[in-house]
Amino acid sequence: MDGLEIIDPPQYSIAWLILAVLCALVIIALITTLVKLTRWLVERRAYAKRPGATDALKAEFLRSINALGEAVDAGEKSAREGHRDLEAILRVFVLRSEGLDIRQEPVERIQADPRTQTVGNLLARTHEAGYARDSRTRLSESLHAARGMVRAWS
Repeated sequence: MDGLEIIDPPQYSIAWLILAVLCALVIIALITTLVKLTRWLVERRAYAKRPGATDALKAEFLRSINALGEAVDAGEKSAREGHRDLEAILRVFVLRSEGLDIRQEPVERIQADPRTQTVGNLLARTHEAGYARDSRTRLSESLHAARGMVRAWS
């Protein structure tokens, strides 16, 4: 064994260990960032889908109209009283949604104003049915028209 030279085992550099730790830290940071970013996007999307003040107001008045229909169906109110109450609900709806106080305005003036013309036409139907002795206007039709008007109001 004279010509053989014994070589020491190779020494592994600490740089490889440091590189592995750094890679693991980068991967953990990327995963953490991705999770936080996706949570932020989901929260932002959920916040954007929340109903606004107008939608909440519409829902409140739709519930009032539905409650009126149920009261008339249960026999607690007559159709004439239902038409009068519906007229009051619609007038308050315009007040709360547009800020226009039409609670005491005559129907003709409400119909003449372009901002309230659609509700004015509906009020003319309900006003006639609420105060006439005999009316061909059915409350169910008026309630249906009122629901459509409230939903379409912008």
